[in-house]
Amino acid sequence: METTLERIRQTLELEINNGQEASIINVVNYLIELAHNIKASDIHIDPQAEVVRIRLRVDGVLQDDKSLPKSIHSEVISRIKILAGLRTDEHQTAQDGRFKIQSQSGPIDIRVSIVPTYYGENAVLRLLKDQNQEFSLDVLGFSKNDQEKILRAIKYPYGMILATGPTGSGKTTTLYTLLKLLNNPKTSIITIEDPIEYSLEGVNQIGVNAKTGLSFANGLRSMLRQDPNIIMVGEIRDQETAGLAVNTALTGHLMLSSIHTNDAVGALPRLIDLGIEPYLIASTVNIIIAQRLVRRMCQNCKSKEGCLACNMTGYSGRVCINEVLEVNNTIREIIHRKGTAEEIKAEAKKQGMATMAEDGFAKVEVGITTTEEVLRTLHE
Repeated sequence: METTLERIRQTLELEINNGQEASIINVVNYLIELAHNIKASDIHIDPQAEVVRIRLRVDGVLQDDKSLPKSIHSEVISRIKILAGLRTDEHQTAQDGRFKIQSQSGPIDIRVSIVPTYYGENAVLRLLKDQNQEFSLDVLGFSKNDQEKILRAIKYPYGMILATGPTGSGKTTTLYTLLKLLNNPKTSIITIEDPIEYSLEGVNQIGVNAKTGLSFANGLRSMLRQDPNIIMVGEIRDQETAGLAVNTALTGHLMLSSIHTNDAVGALPRLIDLGIEPYLIASTVNIIIAQRLVRRMCQNCKSKEGCLACNMTGYSGRVCINEVLEVNNTIREIIHRKGTAEEIKAEAKKQGMATMAEDGFAKVEVGITTTEEVLRTLHE
């Protein structure tokens, strides 16, 4: 019996083979349907000298898929621009947009980035997560011990909760999960994000807008006049935002944010680099969650030989490997006296903190992921 995925692939293939006679609307629709059905997060449409290369990012890894004939490249890009409300007569500048389409499996929210390249305009379509998908700390992959630390930290009425890791490590999903746990009618929650990934019911969400001068820092200033209990700033990336975030956490607000560092302890010197005094860091940071995403072993085939369910990769879905640094009195004392990151890490491990590598290999032992996947992710 033909599966939905096989049907979509065959229909797309037939349409592409029509060349210049192809229905561009159908090509774009079926390409999005294909990506959605194999749970891809991104569609890359890259023009080359002879063809247009199509790659799909599945579980964090790009995979080559169909190629489109060069003859329909400009029409495909124009169709995407029309859907996203972008200028179809502009070909020499980057454009960003967003649109939603109704697929056979429901609505799909898509973010679009188009940039000019040597062989023509390149497009990357980000398929945003289903906003109705229910995440929990358990589903994300946090151990019972780490869950307890996080649940303790979010009960504080003020202070900072930081998620750290590289781009694409699941920080936003973790922060959204915490906001859902904190959300109730008696609490005012405001976020400023770049961009808003998906809507959270009962939460006031603001998107960064460079054209109007709405930055993380400016947005945070405005948010403080909105009488919030809890604030999420998508990312601390400059000295001004860092200073405002710390001040906000000191003045009776629970502040959630993300920062780019390699591990949990690395967030502390990064804040110092951004001009925050160690005694202020010690006074405000409640917990630091460092994470990466690794691919889950396909539970259908349980091997890297692959099957149809995992698109022959041996993996299906992703899970966090993480380390959670709880900033207790002992850790605060080391930060306050300007102790090194190595000292803090040694003390945290002494208190039972599992590193990302240890958490990853614990997941290997119970058959959630593979050694190769943990090593690949940590080395990246």
